[in-house]
Amino acid sequence: MSWQSYVDNQICAQVSCRLAAIAGLQDGAIWAKFEKDSSVTPVTQAELKLIADTMRTNPGSFTESGIHLGGDKYFCLSAENNLIRGRKGSSALCIVATNTCLLVAATTDGFPPGQLNTVVEKLGDYLRSNNY
Repeated sequence: MSWQSYVDNQICAQVSCRLAAIAGLQDGAIWAKFEKDSSVTPVTQAELKLIADTMRTNPGSFTESGIHLGGDKYFCLSAENNLIRGRKGSSALCIVATNTCLLVAATTDGFPPGQLNTVVEKLGDYLRSNNY
């Protein structure tokens, strides 16, 4: 299965996404992504690398500075070395770090955050169990 099909079929098919991406954990290189429409500022490799680096070194700093993704700032609800949850208005954000990649998804306004978290975290567990 291609990385794009993970984004399309495993995340976006189950979650009303505003944006979703899979990127390399070490360099933030984007392997696959989805952006709902042209009103969404594109996610950048630099943003993803900064998130991955901060998750490894000081995830607690997200509670002070917020999480910057796709040109938006999300309020950090919780931050650990392999999981971040955030909100911006009624949009939810979930970021999971696996052994080799970063899974990122943000919902459209009003989509249930619990469903987002379940989908992204289960995919993260699956990829970890397959050494990704």
